[in-house]
Amino acid sequence: MQSMRTLLQEIANSGSRDNLNQHCYYGLSDVQIATLAKQDIQTYKGKVREVLSKGQDLFIVHTDRLTAFDRLIAMVPYKGLMLTEITEFWLKEAAKVVPTHYIHRPDERIIQGKRTTPFKIEVVIRGYMAGSMMRAYEAGERDFCGEHLQEGLQAWDKLPQNIITPTTKAAAFEHDENATPAQLIADGVATKDEWQEISAMAHRLFAHGQKVFDTFGWILVDTKYEFGKTNNGEIIVIDEVHTPDSSRLWEKSTYASNLAQKKSPDMLDKEVVRRFLLEQGFKGYGDVPEVPTERLIGLAEVYLNVCEKLTGKALDTVGFASQPDFSLINSRTLPNR
Repeated sequence: MQSMRTLLQEIANSGSRDNLNQHCYYGLSDVQIATLAKQDIQTYKGKVREVLSKGQDLFIVHTDRLTAFDRLIAMVPYKGLMLTEITEFWLKEAAKVVPTHYIHRPDERIIQGKRTTPFKIEVVIRGYMAGSMMRAYEAGERDFCGEHLQEGLQAWDKLPQNIITPTTKAAAFEHDENATPAQLIADGVATKDEWQEISAMAHRLFAHGQKVFDTFGWILVDTKYEFGKTNNGEIIVIDEVHTPDSSRLWEKSTYASNLAQKKSPDMLDKEVVRRFLLEQGFKGYGDVPEVPTERLIGLAEVYLNVCEKLTGKALDTVGFASQPDFSLINSRTLPNR
């Protein structure tokens, strides 16, 4: 038995990008898509996840693709496997305060969920001054996605209260656009009642996430949620919840001292890669700079730390398969919806 931590170190020691890529799952091939289509299984390729559907069953497959600024950046070994672990943990935890789509985990990279009609909204909720909102604030903006930001806020400050700053939900690798709740309602993306319910659920889930992460010594800074409506009209949380792909996480123990020294918080998410890209002058347009291999392995180790601490178990390589087992999608042993 080999631990994931040891395997990542071996990949790092090799210094080879080719070796790193050999440990990555890229997603569905054209042949697999054609084969699944013959089984009446529809497929959709997202930025990081592949989505398979059959009847009312939905299967989310986590690849090892890394995206930022709505662009494919690189591959991170076993990131998808760790994301599946984290997603399963949080979907079960989230169910304590909101309804979710989670049904089952039939494979180490697959989450089975309820099929819904998704709202084309990225529900971004923030508790701190960070990311795109911080960059906009520093550029002089005070009205952001329908929220008025008071004067005197500093980088990485805790906000007076948690706020929602939604964006439109674009197709894979197209750019999401900032929006206000009023715009979303006017455009028919959600009704006023639906938005009120979505907002209330987002606030409830975010507050619960902050509370749980706090017990691990981490700060949940901001995140994005997605919601869908089931056939019976119920609005539920879909997709992923509180992963390092969709959330900013900071170390609580060093937060105050770092701010006192005008240093950025210690981060546990893909912001470290975003910052590298920004340093290269990349903001989502033009050629994607090559991220050094050591940074990609470092990011994998960050995800692993979050995964192992949340689940309370070391991730090892026993039973690893190079491809998800899609035959399980047709298995009669899967739980009922």
